[in-house]
Amino acid sequence: MMHLIRFLGLTCLLIFPLASHAGNAAQAQVMVENAMQESLAIINNPNIDKTTKRKQLWPVVKRYFDFNLITSLTLGKFSAEARSPLGEYSDRRFTTAQQHEFTGLFTTHLGNIYLDKLNDDSRFTVRITQSAMLKPVKNMQRARVNTLINSKTSIDYSLRLKNNNWRVYDIRVEGRSLISSFRKEYNALLLKQSPAHLLSQLRDKNIAHEQARTTE
Repeated sequence: MMHLIRFLGLTCLLIFPLASHAGNAAQAQVMVENAMQESLAIINNPNIDKTTKRKQLWPVVKRYFDFNLITSLTLGKFSAEARSPLGEYSDRRFTTAQQHEFTGLFTTHLGNIYLDKLNDDSRFTVRITQSAMLKPVKNMQRARVNTLINSKTSIDYSLRLKNNNWRVYDIRVEGRSLISSFRKEYNALLLKQSPAHLLSQLRDKNIAHEQARTTE
């Protein structure tokens, strides 16, 4: 189930970029519908091979998702910004430098999970079913857009308004949060290992992935 959540959620990362304008939920929906067509044109184009799709779609992910907030939410109480006491685990909190490195490594890892699943004959359809503003959290203006992928799988996007731009910070696949899934996994690891260990683990995964791609 964990892999299914990650795959479906990251599939929609690439299907569902957001245009960079401020606005309410209704405005966000219009921007989503327009931007979606560009991404679907890449994903569903039978004349573009997997390598080319990867090159064209990956910048879309990095542009329209708030990976700094995603990182902070994923690390939870272990993030550099957290202020809750960690007691005997106080040495497990990330430094600012460690979190900066984690953001880069984790962003690459998320992209690789999806892009490895992308086949040349992949075809997707997306239908928006509802858009709504959410209650602000710590003065963070939020919205949620609900979609239906291939007429059967519900994907809900949580967004925040930052610097007059909507940015995605979480994805829920059939009600299960992508961020919560990773936070549970990484928090369990950090109760046993140091931030340096998690960084090394992600670094090794990304290096191994790149090496595997060069030998294809």
